[in-house]
Amino acid sequence: MQGVNFADVEREFVRTKVYADFAWRAFDTYSPFNPLRVPLQSARVAFVTTSGAHLAEQPAFDITAAAGDPSFRSFPSSTPLEHIQLSHRGYDTRRASVDKNVVLPLDHLRAAANDGRIGQVSPTVYSFMGYIADTEVLVKESAPVVAARLASDGVDLVLLAPT
Repeated sequence: MQGVNFADVEREFVRTKVYADFAWRAFDTYSPFNPLRVPLQSARVAFVTTSGAHLAEQPAFDITAAAGDPSFRSFPSSTPLEHIQLSHRGYDTRRASVDKNVVLPLDHLRAAANDGRIGQVSPTVYSFMGYIADTEVLVKESAPVVAARLASDGVDLVLLAPT
């Protein structure tokens, strides 16, 4: 499919099928390169996922909202994967629910800490639903709250597990 601009195709799909006012959010400046300030073997590493992961006792993400759900959920990184549920508008969660490591590789991160490849796993996982057509609340409210919590947790490195 040479010459096809998939960003345009996706934008038009979302506008036609889901959210008529959808527009890509432009970021005109990029974050400067930020080197890891501690050796990886000493780093506290956190996961942020866009898989729609949440605990059973937490509200599911709103998969009916045309503009998406910009809220987030948090849960202890020690939570067994079988206690985590997935709710997401943008993908069929049934297959990912069979092995949640495909969207939230916590078992692998825990193994890296146990093997000494990283210092430790941050105490909290943060989860968003990756489909968010209107990003205003995400950018101005939800993301800054999560960023502040990660900083408060003393996180050295954040891994994004996107869907």
